[in-house]
Amino acid sequence: MNDPNFDNVTPFRRRRPAPRKGGGMGWKSHRGKALMAHGLTLGAFAIYFFFPAPPISYLGLAVGIAAVAIAAGNRDDGMPWARTHHEHVLRTLIIGAAVWTLSSLLLLFGSGFLSFVVWTRIAVCVWVLIRSGVGLILASLRKPIPHPRGALL
Repeated sequence: MNDPNFDNVTPFRRRRPAPRKGGGMGWKSHRGKALMAHGLTLGAFAIYFFFPAPPISYLGLAVGIAAVAIAAGNRDDGMPWARTHHEHVLRTLIIGAAVWTLSSLLLLFGSGFLSFVVWTRIAVCVWVLIRSGVGLILASLRKPIPHPRGALL
């Protein structure tokens, strides 16, 4: 018997432990990539909300670009449930950033829109928190997003 899982030195058959795959705390797996994309999405909007000034807001931009790179790079390959998560992350980032930018452009017309801009940013952050929170839970369970192209959930 030439099976590499058995040690034929002793008369007792012992199984050798299977080598670990992936490495890196599972970040190379489909589940890890989906969790990382959702976490980076949450981080990007949290940085945008709490640090709107340009020196630190650039860090939020970098985190958002990293989330887009992970989601777009893995959108076409991977398990079917993971594809729904990457599509979900991309839509969350694009729609959230578009609404955030359009509301911020209102400040160019005067400070009368400041209250509207603040409430819009709070609404976008709550929306991202709900979408990415649900995505994190479903990704940890390896379940697909029911409607990844939907605007709500």
